Amino acid sequence: MNMMPPATARLKFEQEVLARLFLDLGRIDYAVLRNHEQLPFRLGARDIDVVVRPADLRQAVGIVVRLARDFGLRLADHYADERMTQLAFMKREGQEIFDLKIDFFTSSQVFGIELMSAGEMLTGLRRQNGVAIVSDVVMLLDKWLFHLVVGRPLHPKYNARFGAIAHEHGRRLQASLSPLLGRAEADRQVAVIASGAASDLPCLPRGRRIRMLAGMARRRGVAGLPLMARFLAERLRNRISPHGFLVSVSGPDGSGKTTVIDLVLEQLRQIYGADSVEYHHFRPSVLPRIAEMAMATGAAGKIDDDYSRPHRARPSGPGGSLARLGYYGLDYVLGYVHVVRPALTDRKIVLFDRYYHDMICDPGRSRIRLPDRCLRAAGRLLPLPRLAFFIKVAAKAAHLRKQELSVDQIAALNRRYGDLVRRGWMIEIGNSEAPDRAAAAIVGHILELREAAAERALKVASR
Repeated sequence: MNMMPPATARLKFEQEVLARLFLDLGRIDYAVLRNHEQLPFRLGARDIDVVVRPADLRQAVGIVVRLARDFGLRLADHYADERMTQLAFMKREGQEIFDLKIDFFTSSQVFGIELMSAGEMLTGLRRQNGVAIVSDVVMLLDKWLFHLVVGRPLHPKYNARFGAIAHEHGRRLQASLSPLLGRAEADRQVAVIASGAASDLPCLPRGRRIRMLAGMARRRGVAGLPLMARFLAERLRNRISPHGFLVSVSGPDGSGKTTVIDLVLEQLRQIYGADSVEYHHFRPSVLPRIAEMAMATGAAGKIDDDYSRPHRARPSGPGGSLARLGYYGLDYVLGYVHVVRPALTDRKIVLFDRYYHDMICDPGRSRIRLPDRCLRAAGRLLPLPRLAFFIKVAAKAAHLRKQELSVDQIAALNRRYGDLVRRGWMIEIGNSEAPDRAAAAIVGHILELREAAAERALKVASR
């Protein structure tokens, strides 16, 4: 009999969702791949990895979508490629956020080459409190083969668990690895894993890994070609239209922007994962600061790094302002190519504390003095965020928080940011009350964007 601790409202809700999830998944062949120890009473991890047969994938997705609808969960994200179909959901109750992410796998694969089919992964299942779990051997091979092929060492947290599995099922592991590695290397690796030192095994040389992949591809034969073709197509599609997106948050000093951003980052990382959010300040900074270049060339004696007074220096003249604008614009372009775009391709949310909008509204911060129409025209040539937010607070309230700017200066900045809001460049977020409300409003806009895209993708997938 399982003794359960007193349940909070969130825990009770979580248990109800999980109980329904695994009850409904029982209609098809499925198995949880890892992080199953606390199921179905607690998530135990921020996502659930589930193996299903390719023929059952659409039904599995439908089961989860209906569950989300019945429990009032919002569809926070949807992503599908040749390897997995991912669904992320969330529900906000006051300041409490319940999040659930489910990854459906129809095989174990890498680079479009199948390592284990769903049929192979769904053999020898075991049960835990009514939840189907893959066998220990499948769980180990799924993780180990992936690390072998990509040339990445195993995390030490798996050493003890994998050691126990290899000690008990050494012969089965040797039989699975020998066709790929050769008998001697397979025996050596299984022996090291069984000793509890799997993370100490060095990565295979690149040539050896390529030969191993080629061997796996030959084993699948012509039947594996559609999967490889989809792998290439999905990678091309994601490069052309990345799943990630760019966000910025701006506002005058004293608007509470930093506090709001910290709360937004915390919530986004809870909903989408700690590794799914990347944070930057003002510009990508692929190019160094102009002051640093002047210092390096001897044009300046020292660098002024008094960031507490961003408007301390006088703006440059027309020629200097154009040069600064061109230099910073080039940094945004190069930074997008080398910093932002790769993160978007990795399906990350990239959040900037300030962005080019601040050069339009507060050009003195960058020592630029040019007409607004010139600054806006330059902005149309740059890669701008999908969502750009302006944190607005009454000028007097902002001045009470920070005295770097006068009340009149803050009011003028509010008007300039407001002009970009009216032009459709930015979204205004009030922050006159608790900052968690402003953060919730920003996250709400992001969720609306992701939810709409996810619903469109699901409609296409269900046709």
